[in-house]
Amino acid sequence: MTSTASSPWSVNTRTLVLAAIFGAMVIALQLTNLGTIPMPNLSGAMTTLLIPVILGALIGGPIVGMFAGLVMGVLYLINPATTVFGPITLIVPRLVFALVAWAVYRALKQTPGNTTNTIVAGAAAGAAGALTNTIVAVGIAILLGQAPISFIPVVIPQAIIELIGCAIIIPLVMVAVEAALRARTA
Repeated sequence: MTSTASSPWSVNTRTLVLAAIFGAMVIALQLTNLGTIPMPNLSGAMTTLLIPVILGALIGGPIVGMFAGLVMGVLYLINPATTVFGPITLIVPRLVFALVAWAVYRALKQTPGNTTNTIVAGAAAGAAGALTNTIVAVGIAILLGQAPISFIPVVIPQAIIELIGCAIIIPLVMVAVEAALRARTA
């Protein structure tokens, strides 16, 4: 599912177009307020912006995912509610979780067209990406003194919901994408 070039790190027209599409998805979700779902937790919401970032990484490769993650981080950076955390806490985790999701999917996805393998690899990549986002963002915030260590238990419910959501939605979309690609080449 990654770039058709020999290296997933190659930049070509396909990579640029997919990066633009998934970056635009992140922006659209944020601007329409579909990027967050109200939750009874400290932040008051959980994010759905993880989904296009992870999908971008799985479909387009690490560059596409990291670009969508960069867009997500910049949107958080310009959001008055989250600017207190600064660029390191808001951008770096979004680059890292896209890379982790791509690496997990690539490691587990062995058989193109095998729906079961796609579901397992997609669920693992979605869960790993969501968990990485939380661990890295909270970890950086604590290390930089932007949040106390007591912040960890407060974030756990949100992290679990985001992990479950990504572990369900990502494989469903990936199965549909693979079916569409198979139909297109048949």
